[in-house]
Amino acid sequence: MKKPNIVMIVADQWRADSISYTGNETTYTPNIDGLVEEGVGFSNAFCQLPVCVPSRSSFLTGWYPHTKGFRTMHHLMGEEDPNLLKTLKKEGYHVYWGGRNDFLRADADIAKYCSTRDNQYAEFFKNIKKDKNEAEQPDIFDYSHYVGEKEDYPKLDWEQINNAIEFIQDEKYENEPFCVYLALSLPHPPYQVEQKWLDKINKDELPNPVRLTEEEWKEKPSILRGIRENQKLYNWSDEQLKEMKHVYYAMGSELDSYIGELVDTLKEKNVYDDTLFIFFSDHGDYTGDYEIAEKNQNTFEDMLTNVPLVIKPAKGMPVKHRVTEALVELIDIQATILDMAGIQPDYTHFGKSLKSVLEGNNEHREVVFSEGGRLEGEDHCMDAGHDPSNEYWARTIEQTKMPQHTKAMMIRDYSYKYIYRLYEKDEFYVLNEDPTEKCNKIDDERYASIIQSFKEKMLKHFFETGDIVPQRYDKRT
Repeated sequence: MKKPNIVMIVADQWRADSISYTGNETTYTPNIDGLVEEGVGFSNAFCQLPVCVPSRSSFLTGWYPHTKGFRTMHHLMGEEDPNLLKTLKKEGYHVYWGGRNDFLRADADIAKYCSTRDNQYAEFFKNIKKDKNEAEQPDIFDYSHYVGEKEDYPKLDWEQINNAIEFIQDEKYENEPFCVYLALSLPHPPYQVEQKWLDKINKDELPNPVRLTEEEWKEKPSILRGIRENQKLYNWSDEQLKEMKHVYYAMGSELDSYIGELVDTLKEKNVYDDTLFIFFSDHGDYTGDYEIAEKNQNTFEDMLTNVPLVIKPAKGMPVKHRVTEALVELIDIQATILDMAGIQPDYTHFGKSLKSVLEGNNEHREVVFSEGGRLEGEDHCMDAGHDPSNEYWARTIEQTKMPQHTKAMMIRDYSYKYIYRLYEKDEFYVLNEDPTEKCNKIDDERYASIIQSFKEKMLKHFFETGDIVPQRYDKRT
């Protein structure tokens, strides 16, 4: 069996409902839509922890964040841990890794993971020299960070795409299967974009921001209430919050155009048909909903956990072109790639191949999980930046508090979502009636049996995925 070429594009912080194939007619993502027409778009794909490093560590290992503790921004993988890129390289792929490193420790031998490494982000930040005493200090009473129009801004994602294009065009790699892994930054804040991309989005058709009543806020997690109070975006009008979403959608359109450039290159080199092309995001973004910007590590609204996922198989692989509502997790990506490349991993993982879903099956998982937070006393699990001079202060200051940063886990099916919170009130949402998760029904006795069933499934999940045993035998002295 000839191994397919593989292209993986990982967006940063792109929520599923801001892409047109999921039903949003306001946004503009024609190239991603084109991939869906030749493959399968997933409307119910969920990340395993809604911030960058833990999510990426999870989908590259096939492990849940709790399996080995990859649940913070500061604890990364080492050479002792399985990794999809390392496996592909070992199996004969020329692995091109472009973009951010949000999973691998600095002491790891990068040559074990890729044959070609290109990181424009590291080069960019290496060249930035900022005197902290002269740096602009954000107003602690307004975390909107609007700075007006700028002449230009770094286009690091385009540089990464362009370098990947040059790699694909290089004839010396034609006789070996390649894997292009691109970890890009869009549409991660700061919310900024060129006017030409704003013009792609009809601002008048943008959805109004989700706002909660005072009574509804009383039933939401304390960390969300704290972030909202710190950011003070409740002072913004609907039009101002819609402008944030306008920019965010336009940032997605910019990234979509880069994906189109890469697809065109694959076609020009006559390798597109032989390429397994996968696009997805690590997690989502509130984008002004709940009067909050950015993300959070231990809350699990669909705005944060439901992410886009599109898979276009290589030729010869059966596929039923459509958008499927099958429940899937990002850890399934690793299992899918290995399955379609004919590779048997030499380590335990918990992903389930999506091959049957690509072929037409719309049943995959009964429930999906996401998790986050920390135990009391796990101060090393907090993010850095706990003073108002840090742009993430509004969120990270809340992580210094309990029960705000409590350990928590989400379980979700098509109709309901239950969230167990270790140190404060649990959450339960009836998604068919309340898709934006405004009304916490945890105390509603009508749902007691469903909540109990979710608790039992969560316990079973921990038993099945709580640890791994290496597939080797150790000698004794």
